[in-house]
Amino acid sequence: MGRILSKYIEKLYFKKWIIGIFHADIKDIISNKSFDPDIKWLPIKSIDTYYADPFLISTKEGNFKILLEDFSFEKNYGKISLMTLDARFKQVNFKLLLDTKSHLSYPFAYTENNRTYIFPEAGQSGKLSCYEYDPENEIIHFVMDILDLPLRDSTIIKQDGKYWIFGTLSENGTDYKLYVFFSDNLLGPYVSHQGNPIKSGLDGNRPAGNFIVIDGIIYRPTQNCQTVYGESMTINKVIELNEHNVTEEPYMTIKINKNNRFNFGMHTIHTINVMNDIIVVDGIKWTFSPIIQLQYFLKNRIKARQLKE
Repeated sequence: MGRILSKYIEKLYFKKWIIGIFHADIKDIISNKSFDPDIKWLPIKSIDTYYADPFLISTKEGNFKILLEDFSFEKNYGKISLMTLDARFKQVNFKLLLDTKSHLSYPFAYTENNRTYIFPEAGQSGKLSCYEYDPENEIIHFVMDILDLPLRDSTIIKQDGKYWIFGTLSENGTDYKLYVFFSDNLLGPYVSHQGNPIKSGLDGNRPAGNFIVIDGIIYRPTQNCQTVYGESMTINKVIELNEHNVTEEPYMTIKINKNNRFNFGMHTIHTINVMNDIIVVDGIKWTFSPIIQLQYFLKNRIKARQLKE
């Protein structure tokens, strides 16, 4: 009876992904295996939008720029946008960067030789593509396709003179299989690792942000989706990474502390990225909004009826 009641009560809450940002030393978080910062969760004015998958990019002006998934409930797909924050984490600008009319997310950014490349997830296209970011005009342009695979959350690290792409493939979202590819050049061509798929499971495989390297040790943020999607993160410690073997082991867990007053309404966390002493994350916030939930229920019923007609 309690579970049934909880299920109906849950339907009264409006749930959406939002982005959080805070100052911290990632070395302290990793070395202490402790995560309970006072996160500033950024508000979203529109109820028809959510923001997720934040990646930080550097800027000369002293502001903070965040690449993110900009999802529209009305259009039912994500775009890649750029949010600019001032030193107090107040939004001062927001700009659409890429809209392919199909779902985009996880705009992984890699900077090399003062050039920033973006590798957004575009599973519906069946390809992993590369774009270059123009900081002067705040635009991106297509460079080339990297892999002819619908790889999820592709994340790149350079190690021992080679570039390594980590990403997952899944069937109907029921399992995540980790695949690794390597190349002598950032833009490829990439070779599939002989051990692919490296491993599988809903925890510890799908990437959850850029690699974290501390004192020569590589840590890889991954998603834990065993109970619900994006519930928490498992930080893996990479033990071996070469053309013959890829091995890693769970190191620590990152989850929302619901007793922290800064996390009021927050239930999950599933991405983390770092730039100097700035850390960005994302998570799902529950807001008690029965009227909004009723509006969406009626809207979906109307859409379903129109499709039948």
